[in-house]
Amino acid sequence: MDVVGYMHHADLLLEDEQGVAIIGGGNYVLSIGDRVFLKRQLDGADSRYIIEISFASNQYQGLFEDQCQMKFSGNRAELSQYLTATTVH
Repeated sequence: MDVVGYMHHADLLLEDEQGVAIIGGGNYVLSIGDRVFLKRQLDGADSRYIIEISFASNQYQGLFEDQCQMKFSGNRAELSQYLTATTVH
């Protein structure tokens, strides 16, 4: 999935041909254009995942392992509903 935007609380919006996701809580600072690969869910942690990151600034050479929290996963319509439900107006 590609980083396509920034959300509140340093969360990142990811997108690929299958949908969109919001992640947060990683150790690396990611930029728009970086790629994130979900590898596996951590045992006993419902929303924590092992990820691999490939940085655009490094021409996508090399993968760096990290962990993140998956805060949302779905399509664009579901994202709109999620943002409406979780945003303080």
